[in-house]
Amino acid sequence: MFEITSAIVTNFVDILLVAFFTYNIYKLLRHTRATPVLIGLGILLAISILSRIFHLETLNWLFESVSGYILIAVIVILQPELRRVFYKLGQTKWYRFFFQIRDVPVEEIIQALLQFSEEKTGALVVLVNRIGLRHLSEAGIQLQARVSRELLVAAFYGENPLHDGAVLVEGSIILSAGTYLPLSSSTQLRKTHGARHRAALGISEESDALALVVSEEKGYISACYLGVLKEKLDVIKLKSLLSAFNNNKLNEEWDKLFG
Repeated sequence: MFEITSAIVTNFVDILLVAFFTYNIYKLLRHTRATPVLIGLGILLAISILSRIFHLETLNWLFESVSGYILIAVIVILQPELRRVFYKLGQTKWYRFFFQIRDVPVEEIIQALLQFSEEKTGALVVLVNRIGLRHLSEAGIQLQARVSRELLVAAFYGENPLHDGAVLVEGSIILSAGTYLPLSSSTQLRKTHGARHRAALGISEESDALALVVSEEKGYISACYLGVLKEKLDVIKLKSLLSAFNNNKLNEEWDKLFG
C-alpha cells in the first residue's frame, strides 16, 4: 500500500515539474520564431509515437535515423531563444552577487527620452546589462563620453550621421552612437513598427540589454527586454525600470509591471 502511494506521489510531482518547466519555457519563447518550430517538433513527436503504437517499422526507423540531426538543427535555429531561456533560469541572487552592473544616470536618460517623445524624434538607446556589447559598439561611432541629456539629444538630432543607429550606454558612459543592431522578425512586431523597433527587439533577443525606443511617428516610448516589447511607457514606469536596472532587479520589476 505504501509503495503504491509513494509511486502516485512521485508521478504527480513529476507531472507538476514537467508542466511548470513547459509553461515557463513557453512564456519565454512565445511571440518568437521558436513557436512554429516547436509546433512542427510536436507534430513530428506525435507521428513518432503513433508509429511505435501501430508498429510502423519503416516510419519508426526513419525517425530514429534522423532524430539526432533534427536535434542539432533545432539548436542551431533557436540559438538566441535557447540563450534567453538559460539566461532567465540563471537569474538567481548568487549570480547577481558576482555580477554587479554599473549604474546608469536615470534622470539624464529619462529627460532625453521625454524630449524625444515630445518632439517626435525617433531614437534608440540601449543599456548594456551583464552581457557585453563591445563587439557591436566597435562597428558604430566610438564616443566614450559621459552620458548627458544634451549629448543623447544631439546624437539623434536632425539628419546628422548618427541618428539612424542606436546609442549604446554602459553605466555612465556612452560607448558608441550610430550603431547598427540585429533586426528581429518576432510576431510581436506590426507593419507600423519601423527599423528602430525591430533593432530594439532584436538586441533584446540576442542579449540581456534593456532597449528604449521612441517612435518617430507618434512619439511613444517603448522598452524591449529579453525578447519582449512593451509600448506606451509613462514616466513612472520608466523610472521604475531604470531604478530596478541599477539595483540588479530588472527581472522582478519587469514581471511586476507587465506580468
